[in-house]
Amino acid sequence: MKGMISLFLLVVFCLVGCSTGQPGQRTSEAPLGKAPPAASDESVAEQLKSLERSVSLLRSEVRELGERAKRSEARPLLAVYKLPEAVSICGEKVPLEDRKVWESLDQEFLVALGSEAQVLLWMKRARRYFPHIEKKLKELFLPDDLKYLAITESSLRPYAVSSSGAAGIWQFIPATGERFGMRGSGGIDERFDFFKATEGALAYLRSLYEEFRSWPLAMAAYNAGENRIRREIVSQGTRDYFYLDLPLETERYVYKITVAKIILSNPERYGFSLDEREFYDPLQVDRVQVELPAPLSMVDAATSMGLYYKELKEMNPHLSGDSVPAGTHFLNLPFGSAQRFWTFFNTWTKNGGPR
Repeated sequence: MKGMISLFLLVVFCLVGCSTGQPGQRTSEAPLGKAPPAASDESVAEQLKSLERSVSLLRSEVRELGERAKRSEARPLLAVYKLPEAVSICGEKVPLEDRKVWESLDQEFLVALGSEAQVLLWMKRARRYFPHIEKKLKELFLPDDLKYLAITESSLRPYAVSSSGAAGIWQFIPATGERFGMRGSGGIDERFDFFKATEGALAYLRSLYEEFRSWPLAMAAYNAGENRIRREIVSQGTRDYFYLDLPLETERYVYKITVAKIILSNPERYGFSLDEREFYDPLQVDRVQVELPAPLSMVDAATSMGLYYKELKEMNPHLSGDSVPAGTHFLNLPFGSAQRFWTFFNTWTKNGGPR
């Protein structure tokens, strides 16, 4: 493709040279020894303008060819990419000197690299959800690497539901969700509330680390349950995640999280790149808490705020119906719209709620 562009440019310059005339070249069919008819100033000016338009058009076409060439360049074969020589997760070294550990990580690495669409979606969604997770991790003095757990759990899909009934970006099962403050009845399932679930997930991970004193073990317990990890530690006589015999999903779990860190920490190194405009917008909302004596119609709320119902509904996936149930709840609103909501809500309250 680059050769085609070079040839195209050569032809363009030759044409431009011929049209403007070069020293030592004949520029008309006038007989030798006779000067060609003199062109008027207006004629020359018009020719120059025409030539400028042509050159501008050609430059635009060359730029487009360059963009096409860039987009058509294939990623190198997977065999080109190698694991880093040293790898850690949450500050704890992965023992790659053990060939079996290296093999397990290498397999997850190659599987992830081969899923190009999935990695690109990780990159796009991370721009949306990571800023809030990173902020909360910093506030709680927890390792930044824990954000990659959400990649392995759900690929940052807010509506994700597993075959075992785990739900949301952090994939809580109902019992664990309720244990960490996520309600799940009466038209509400706060496992789908990204903000509420993030608080619960980080609290859960912190409690697991306080018990096991190892981040790989804490993450394994997040996946398999702390009771299972306790039993395996006692029966196998080791507290090293990398040498515990665990369910296959749990044995792969920390490796997958580590691979997500390796790739997303430097995606260009592994052949993944996006223009800035291709990332998804960061999640920015006005989050308000309301106390409702009766159900609040989301259609009425959206209409009064100048929004589409669909927009408000998609910002609140934890609400399964078209109304906010009676009680105390958090609502996510488009950034900058809280005042409009409170204007509507105060009027709604004064009128006695729904009629």
